[in-house]
This record gives sequence, C-alpha cells and structure tokens, in this order.
Amino acid sequence: MHDRLLEIRGLKFSRYFFCIALLLVLSGCEKQRQWQLHNIKGHLPDLRFSMMSDSGQAVTDQTYRGYLVMLFFGFTTCQAECPATMFRLAKISQRLGESANRTRILFVTLDPGRDTSEVLHHYLAAFGLDRAIGLTGSEDEIEDLVKRYRAAYRPGVVNSAGIAHSAAVYVFDPQGRARLLVTPDEAIETVANDLRHLLELSR
Repeated sequence: MHDRLLEIRGLKFSRYFFCIALLLVLSGCEKQRQWQLHNIKGHLPDLRFSMMSDSGQAVTDQTYRGYLVMLFFGFTTCQAECPATMFRLAKISQRLGESANRTRILFVTLDPGRDTSEVLHHYLAAFGLDRAIGLTGSEDEIEDLVKRYRAAYRPGVVNSAGIAHSAAVYVFDPQGRARLLVTPDEAIETVANDLRHLLELSR
C-alpha cells in the first residue's frame, strides 16, 4: 500500500514537472513567434566599432547609443544590392513615421579607397535618408567589422566592380545589442512592424 502511494505521488510529481516544462517550451515558442524577421539575439555580438563618418568626424558605437541601428555593408559604385537596399530602407523609414527619429542607418563602405567621407555623404543624400550615416576606415578596420558580424563579403582584386557582398541589414536595439536580420525578401511592412515592436520594447 505504501509503495502504491509512493508510485501515485511519483506519477503526479512527474506530471507536474512535465506540465511546467511544456509551459516553458510553449512560452519560448511564443517569444520566438513575436518576430517575423530573423531573430539573431544571442547569436551575434553587440555593436562595436571606431570609424570615420561621412561628415569627417570620428565616431564609435557609443555615438549612436539610444538609437535603433540598421547596419549595412556596401559601396557607392555598387549597381545592384546597394541602391536597392537603400531605397528599401528609405521606404521603411517612411513607414515608421515619427518613430524613425529614434533610428539611424549606418552604411559601412567596403571600398574605402574610393568612398571618402565626401563621396559617402553625397551618395546617401541622393536617397533622401537624413538619418543615414556613411562610415569608412582603414581596410583592416572594415575587415574586422565584416568578420565580427559574419557578413558575406569578397573584396575586389582590381576595382570595386569585383566586390561581392550580401544585402543583409543588421538591426541593433538602442542598447547596442544585435536583435534582427533583414533580408531582401522581407516585405517593407513586415520590417516596419518588427522595428516598431523593437522600439516599443526599448522604451
């Protein structure tokens, strides 16, 4: 009889912990489903860099602390991925409305030999992105940043036409933590919705 009671209690105990575990799993799934974009939280390091802006000033990640940051690697003579991505970012900013004031777009050149601060400034102005900042630096600084975020990139051997790179945009929350990855396939409204949500969570 005593053994039977222990067995029953053991079953109840096991069921109790099974229910708790199931709730935790479902809770985790719910948290994952809150993002429509690729969730990179915990998979990539915090935003860290020290470079030169398109206004000719030395800037670091701390310069943009408090803003939601969208980081993109490209170059001004790119004929495909870069202009398409910049137009998309302009549309996303428009969809965000006043919330866009709490965001910054960082365009890191992969062609520092040609993309001077002045060239970057004129390039970004053509897209009407007043919240976009061009960043340049030494080849080593740029390569270190590319490796830090595992960006797909192959430098050109002779000229910028040989540079191959991905069109992914890395999103960091106002505390500088990597949170989301935007790919070219994502709908404008999908991106805008997730960015609004991230901004709300960061208030």
